[in-house]
Amino acid sequence: MATFLIIDKDDNLREDVCAFFRSTGNRVQQAKDYPSALKLIEKGHFDVIVSDVKIPGGNIRDLVRYVREKDPKTVVVVNSEIDTVQEGVRAVKEGAFGIIQKPFSLPELNFQIKKALERQEGVPEGEGPAERFRNIYQPANFIGECPQIKDLFNIVMRVAKTSSSVIITGETGTGKELIAGAIHFNSKRANGPFVRVNCAALPEQLLESELFGYERGAFTGAEKLRIGRFEQANKGTIFLDEVADMSLYTQAKVLRVLQEKEFERLGSNESVKTDVRIISATNKDLLEQMEKSLFREDLYYRLNVVTIHLPPLRERGDDVKLLSQFFLKKYSAELNHRIKGVEPEAIQMLAGYHWPGNIRELENTIERAVLLADGEKITKDDLKLIFANRPYTRSARNIEGNGQLILPEEGVDLDELEKNFVVQALERSDYVQKEAAKLLNVSSRVLNYKIKQFGITHPKWSQNR
Repeated sequence: MATFLIIDKDDNLREDVCAFFRSTGNRVQQAKDYPSALKLIEKGHFDVIVSDVKIPGGNIRDLVRYVREKDPKTVVVVNSEIDTVQEGVRAVKEGAFGIIQKPFSLPELNFQIKKALERQEGVPEGEGPAERFRNIYQPANFIGECPQIKDLFNIVMRVAKTSSSVIITGETGTGKELIAGAIHFNSKRANGPFVRVNCAALPEQLLESELFGYERGAFTGAEKLRIGRFEQANKGTIFLDEVADMSLYTQAKVLRVLQEKEFERLGSNESVKTDVRIISATNKDLLEQMEKSLFREDLYYRLNVVTIHLPPLRERGDDVKLLSQFFLKKYSAELNHRIKGVEPEAIQMLAGYHWPGNIRELENTIERAVLLADGEKITKDDLKLIFANRPYTRSARNIEGNGQLILPEEGVDLDELEKNFVVQALERSDYVQKEAAKLLNVSSRVLNYKIKQFGITHPKWSQNR
């Protein structure tokens, strides 16, 4: 059990984070401004402090310096909006363990904190945040024994030593962002920022302003200067996830950054210089996109200096068992539900499933199984409760040889079936609604209606309340 202090002016976000860490058995206190946070820190000890970069009544770097002086063992994680990333990076240089960008998922925050606490005891004096990140992202620490994964790790380490652009391909949920992070944090740019952009999650107009920023008054609602992601990533790496979803117009502007190392913010004629490495990822066939005139050929060859392909989980053999054991250990500790293992019949069920959502879906499955399990081990009956809602499996009896779903003799609850597909699409897209809508072949408006109809919620969405 650890002691947490959550600092954020956003009441909803602060309450969500507090509730999450209390549910995992920790002691949690909260503050909404700098003076109240300082009083709590002065009175007692905290193992972990999670703070927004913008603290009313104070400065995040002053807070980090004070905490480091009072107790160097306290882990400080800062979170930032898009336009405060640089201030967050400065806080890391002052001694914060790391920075996480809003909107973030609570499991993502928990993972970073867990890694920080695990390594805090063994961190030599004087070791900086960049070195800690290098340790976290060492391929030797990744899980996988199949030949494809071992070869992949060797490629990552070789590519990391270069400055070449990289395209990472693979299905949704295979770990493309993890590979991008490994390349960055094992490169010469590891001390610089690692900035992530999900191109599928933003409309074209918003994506352009996210990438390149804008001047005050550039358009209606632009009340202040906003620094874009390419500018934030200067001297570091920018990770463009789902790069195939960029419009041709935005692609042309990205191409210019690659060629000229400069761009203009929206509403400005002044060029901004930037030195970034671009790592991109997609689950689409870019050659096919080029043939359809949906992706620029010149940009493709600029981005595709090195290609890294991640195999789907169903092709990784016994890695399903290894990953299951890892997630079992993780969630039995986090949920305070001690599960000692998985019964052989349950392992067979896991190994025989198709895993359309890949590692992300496996992680969600093990988390649910830990919650459902009554005994000391996960059984096939525990998994049946989960897999009963997942019609997409190679050996499923309700799928014909041509892949067409057939109606079971006992019938189905159509609303429940529809809800299950919506939940699966959201899980596979990491709860990015635009991406989930594409998987279901519906508009974002229709998906939003279904989410409200079925009462589906997720902590990540609370950031926008």
